[in-house]
Amino acid sequence: MYGVESCVHPDYRGHGVGSRLMDARFAVLRQLNLRGMIAGSAIIDYYRYADRVPVEDYVRGVEAGIYFDTNLTKQLHKGFRVHTLIPNYVSDPETCGWGVLIVWKNPDYRPARRARWPVAPVDRTLKRERPPAFR
Repeated sequence: MYGVESCVHPDYRGHGVGSRLMDARFAVLRQLNLRGMIAGSAIIDYYRYADRVPVEDYVRGVEAGIYFDTNLTKQLHKGFRVHTLIPNYVSDPETCGWGVLIVWKNPDYRPARRARWPVAPVDRTLKRERPPAFR
């Protein structure tokens, strides 16, 4: 599944709305037995550090808990993992254009068993004839 950016109206932030939306996505992934989800994450607090911290170090710092990013930190707490950086992700001065590709693996995913090809039963009562010879 691919998840696009979602946001909560400022009047409703801090009430768990975003968390419940993400939990609903996870429930769908589990119900459909999908491997997981990839999504883009805007790093919306990067502007605070951009003049002194390279984006790679900022993201590593968010992963390590050194920096708090309003968006990425919450997604990491939900079980997402950083996969790679995305330059020119959004035209937003807070992100300095950067985003992160994040991945969530469904812990309940069960690979489907390989389907067996149906085999027709052999009727041994039929008289076998030789195929005609090619000339």
